[in-house]
Formats: sequence, structure tokens, C-alpha cells
Amino acid sequence: MILEAKDLNYFYQDGEQRRYILKDTSISFEKGKFYTILGQSGSGKTTLLSLLSALDSPHSGTVLFNNEDIKKIGYEKYRRNNVGIIFQSYNLIPTFTAVENVLIPMTITENDVPEDAKTVAYNLLDYIGIVKSKADRPVNKLSGGEQQRVAIARALATNVELILADEPTGNLDEEMEQEIIDIFKRLAHEHDKCVVVVTHSNEIALQSDQAFLLRKGVLTAYE
Repeated sequence: MILEAKDLNYFYQDGEQRRYILKDTSISFEKGKFYTILGQSGSGKTTLLSLLSALDSPHSGTVLFNNEDIKKIGYEKYRRNNVGIIFQSYNLIPTFTAVENVLIPMTITENDVPEDAKTVAYNLLDYIGIVKSKADRPVNKLSGGEQQRVAIARALATNVELILADEPTGNLDEEMEQEIIDIFKRLAHEHDKCVVVVTHSNEIALQSDQAFLLRKGVLTAYE
């Protein structure tokens, strides 16, 4: 398993009461598969993704990357070198061009980066559907679907094996949503990535290799 969560607990303190968002949650993921975690708003799915991506830490339990506790790896180091994170709101630098946004993680990672990083960035963008003329535009001049493609290319820029995405199609129309999902499938099945997508969409869940349902802090297989 490339990623495993064991007995995660996460809660908010409300006076003397604990409101559990996740309770004894365990889940594992392997390379070469496209996973979805399905849940309604407030179900805890974004919290779970935040714990898996080391953007937050659990009150108890562990997250293992290649059998090593990410706390031991170091949260910042794990984010910098081991995982690509994709957000619903893209989280790009709006005044930078698409290719400049993709180059940013290459400057901070400890992974090996080719000397021709800019060429690699252009090739990544081209692979996910952004031609060079658009790659040289500020991202605030691109459509929502194009910006999400840039965000995917940025997540891939350091050649990580693990991609985590939080509602990546939430701001897109159905046609563009399908195109983004097709990219995730290719990354998993053709490039042996582990892709985990948090969503509220049954349609996306049904296209994944394995889907989970998160409800009231409890995770179950989604059939």
C-alpha cells in the first residue's frame, strides 16, 4: 500500500461534548488505482483528505506513506516531495502564467528535477490539454476547466506517485467534469499513480476503481 490511514479520530470540542468528524477511520490505497471518497457536505470527507495530505493532523491515529508515519517524515517534507494536492478552487497564483505555476513546486521539492524543467512543465501541460499558447497566459485569463488542468499539471510537476483531489470538478460543467475524470483515470491506469478524489457526485464515484462512502464519521465501501 502506498497510503494507509489507521484509526483516525478528529473532533471538535463543543463545551463538554466532543463532536466527531472522523471516528476510528481506517482506509488504504495502492498505486495504479483511481479512488473516490463520497459524502455530503459536512460528512468529513474534506477533513479526511486534509489528514491524508498533511494539511491537518488527527487527534489520534496515524497516516502511513509507504509504511512510514508521515509525522515522522515531516508534514512539510511529505507535502513537498510525496504528494500532489488539487483543490476545488485551484489555488493557483492568478498573475503567473500556467507554466510558471507548474514550475513553482519544482523549485522547492527535494526530488530530482530535470535540468530542462520548463520543457517538462510545457510537456505536462500539453499532456493534460493546455497548448503552449495558453501555457504562456496568466491563469486568470483561462477558463475554470483550463485552470483545473493547470492545477493537475502542477500536482504532477515533482513526479509524485500520490495525487489527492478535493472536489476537483465542483466548479465545472458536466462535459469538463468528464474530461478531468478521464485525466485521473489515465494517471492511475497508464502511469501507475494512486489518485484519490473526494466528491459528492455519485457519477464520479461510479467511474472509480473503488469508492468509499463517508457518513457521520464512519467510512464504508460504496456499492
